[in-house]
Amino acid sequence: MRKVQFTETVLRDANQSLIATRLPYSKFEPILETMDKAGFYSAEVWGGATFDVCLRYLQEDPWDRLRKIRAKMPNTKLQMLLRGQNILGYKHYPDDVVRKFVEYSVKNGIDIIRIFDALNDVRNLEVAIDETNKQGAHASGTICFTTSPVHTLEKNVQMVKDLKSMGVQSICIKDMAGIMGPKEAYDLSAAIKDAVPELPLVIHTHCTTGLAFMTCLKAVEAGADVLDTAISPMSGGTAQPATETLAYALRHLGYEVDLDDKVLIKMADFFKGVRADFLKDGTLDPISMATDTQCLNYQIPGGMLSNLISQLKMMNAIDKLDEALAETPKVRADLGYPPLVTPTSQMVGSQAVQNVLAGERYKVVGKEIKAYCRGEYGRTPAPIDPDIQKKILGDTPLVEGRFADSLEPEFEKTKKELAGVAKSDEDVLSYIAFPQVAMAFFKDREAGFPKKEAPKAAAPAPKKAEPAPLPTWQGHVYYANVPAPVISGYTARPIEPFAATYQPPHLVMGNREDCTGTFTVTIDGKPYQVSVEKADGPAAPVAAAPVAAAPVAAAPVAAPVAAPAPAAAPAPAAAPAHAAAPAAVSAGETAVNSPMPGNVFKVECKVGQQVNAGDVLVVLEAMKMEIEVSAPVAGTVKSVSATVGSTVNTDDLLVVLG
Repeated sequence: MRKVQFTETVLRDANQSLIATRLPYSKFEPILETMDKAGFYSAEVWGGATFDVCLRYLQEDPWDRLRKIRAKMPNTKLQMLLRGQNILGYKHYPDDVVRKFVEYSVKNGIDIIRIFDALNDVRNLEVAIDETNKQGAHASGTICFTTSPVHTLEKNVQMVKDLKSMGVQSICIKDMAGIMGPKEAYDLSAAIKDAVPELPLVIHTHCTTGLAFMTCLKAVEAGADVLDTAISPMSGGTAQPATETLAYALRHLGYEVDLDDKVLIKMADFFKGVRADFLKDGTLDPISMATDTQCLNYQIPGGMLSNLISQLKMMNAIDKLDEALAETPKVRADLGYPPLVTPTSQMVGSQAVQNVLAGERYKVVGKEIKAYCRGEYGRTPAPIDPDIQKKILGDTPLVEGRFADSLEPEFEKTKKELAGVAKSDEDVLSYIAFPQVAMAFFKDREAGFPKKEAPKAAAPAPKKAEPAPLPTWQGHVYYANVPAPVISGYTARPIEPFAATYQPPHLVMGNREDCTGTFTVTIDGKPYQVSVEKADGPAAPVAAAPVAAAPVAAAPVAAPVAAPAPAAAPAPAAAPAHAAAPAAVSAGETAVNSPMPGNVFKVECKVGQQVNAGDVLVVLEAMKMEIEVSAPVAGTVKSVSATVGSTVNTDDLLVVLG
């Protein structure tokens, strides 16, 4: 009787796929000691998006989170997901940083590192695999499964042989979008076991398309040894299949399963409450729980789908979801059929959204897509469409060879620059991975984190061809993201400073008779008090429809932290304000407007500066991608409306050239 083992994903991929990784340590800490007794092959607890989200949203040090889990689960192998040369970010890092990150991951408690490359380019896996073995941990080599005219069984088997020669101790088939059918699972698993019978084979899939249970069973039949699953309340939808269900089915089929069912019941009872909380506050979106067979076409993985929904909501563009999903496979084909897994899933999905919002394909292109087209991410499975590549790059030269070979060592240099700011080598690695986010985290940590409240559910998106319903705030009508701070009878001013990394939304009050007073607004889980007072002078009536309502802006008093020169402690930038809407410019002047909603990440110009056509003026951050806004013509910078940290909407004025 052959044994089948299980990797539990609830602490990483299941919650990443269903709730955009918003599961804080405090929420699952009470169940860790129980989980440690379940008999799992491993527990996936770290890596992927957990690192970024801990710093950006959860007010948690990801390294400390890992150490706490390790202390509570001494008997279970802890596993992480590493993006090869991308580590946990969205670009390639120098080899010294990759090695240092692997070293400290193991030192802080990781036993198994699942290492993948978004393009299945094995050159991007060598350093991480080598360092994992040097640190005495288990390197699990990974194939990102996808389908396209250029992805074949033979290529996958050859990659497995290459991984074995690099020293991996197991092979994982990573079906990040849940598109691997039962026959594909059987054929690929059988071929891999024939090629490398001595290496354990792990199957990772998602329930997005409804295939997962069948896929897992056929893979086991063909020789797979380990299955990635999620405890039942956090399973299904865009997450993994249920642990208990597959354990039950495999026992009935005659396989040995060593899991403790009593422990699984306790885990399920615990996570039922967790799931209920996230359903109540709106973090768990019903879309993420549904079976979506269209994913067989657009191939977006679960974690990307939940984040895509979240990002579109933040941009008030959730009604564009269907268009963005339809555009995704077209972008993927243009870019040479990359497997859609982080970071390529974010890049392709973000580009699809930008194509839809801009109304023109590749009018707005992120910095990461430009780097991808240049070859910085590695060899694409198929050639990039030459016309698209030319449109994106112009005459920019392409990368020859392995891009990481051209990168200078970074860790020791950055460590010296962060003297007095970083408290540990782990802090240095956090900064290298996410500079602006980490610096804001360090500042908040130094000041003491504000008390967090559970996030409120987002207002429902309006249906197409119907008037947009007015959402409510503290019982009063508001309308979000109105650019101009026009006052109509009332002003809104903050009593407590806003968080240094957040620009508050703009509000339009409905019922003027009832909306004065002090209110608490929760933004990204942080509560802020806002006082709304009657303004001087007569008040004009406020129309009920949002198009007629006059906006009231809540102006912040604290500035966001700009990404500083690392040698100095973070310094506040000028107080952020919403960028001005398009305005008439003088004859001979050129207005440079925002191509899409986002945050101002960098301002690369100043008044009086001479610029050439194509020079970068402003860098926006949207959907975790950097969008460069360039000068359309040569000229002199006459004025700069954009400020670092401010929010902008499509067509908001950024810079005026003369």
